[in-house]
Amino acid sequence: MVKLSGASLKRMPRRLLERWRMQRRRTTQRVPSIGVASGKGGTGKTFVTVNLGVVLARSLGKVQIFDTDLGLGNAHLHLGVKPEFHLNRFLEGRVELEDLLLESPYRVRLLPGGSGISRLAQLGTEELGLLSRAISRTLSDSQLLMIDSAAGISPQTLMFLQHTDYVLVVVTPSLPSLTDAYALIKCMILRRPRVRILVLVNRADNDEHALEAFSKLRDVSTRFLSFPVHYLGGVPEDRAVEPALVAKVPLVIRAPQSPAARGLRQAARRLARLLDDVDPGQAGFADSLRQSF
Repeated sequence: MVKLSGASLKRMPRRLLERWRMQRRRTTQRVPSIGVASGKGGTGKTFVTVNLGVVLARSLGKVQIFDTDLGLGNAHLHLGVKPEFHLNRFLEGRVELEDLLLESPYRVRLLPGGSGISRLAQLGTEELGLLSRAISRTLSDSQLLMIDSAAGISPQTLMFLQHTDYVLVVVTPSLPSLTDAYALIKCMILRRPRVRILVLVNRADNDEHALEAFSKLRDVSTRFLSFPVHYLGGVPEDRAVEPALVAKVPLVIRAPQSPAARGLRQAARRLARLLDDVDPGQAGFADSLRQSF
């Protein structure tokens, strides 16, 4: 970014000066980031992302969710907002990335992916570079960035996750979910050996069931990968979840006293404390992503 002297700033027209100041804030702001991932579909990853984002927005300020399931994004359904444009419009040069942003009533802003657009699931290097350069402009007034990734271990999924401060792996207690989560963790370590991985167990019978499932994943990760994973919490199976999804209202808003909502709030409190440990001297998501191209 161009550096300006005090004399230059005084001579600058007011409108241009405000634009320069906004660009400076956008360039220098270090926004912490959390990548929310799962080894397989059906774990409730997007449900967890949106509800944690709504809770964290109350204490941290505005939260931005980037739906990086670029071919089959559905985070907008959980927030009850409707995209006018999809990411392909930006990549075609027809709109700016900021034009895609959707404001929700919950201080959560969404950058949606595509919906049924297969080519977005495997972008080329040039398109990813273009996207990375534009992302920082959308974070100008956000206090936290949450990446709602696609399920699985595709190169594009791992590429987005490797630039976040934390990776939160959402699992269920089922053996296939835990097995696929282990595969995801293994792939992440190969790309980024010092990645910080958290685990949230969704749809557990109770706290003990959730902790038991986490212990299985922790034990195999320690034994075969010599890598520690950390427990963020458990969210119980809850009949209040489905009506909230149908109503397109986050559970923590529609049924705040439900068992699952209480579990989500507890996990959000733990996550907020961990965000205090993010190193402000390291490159944030947008800068780290941009530097990789």
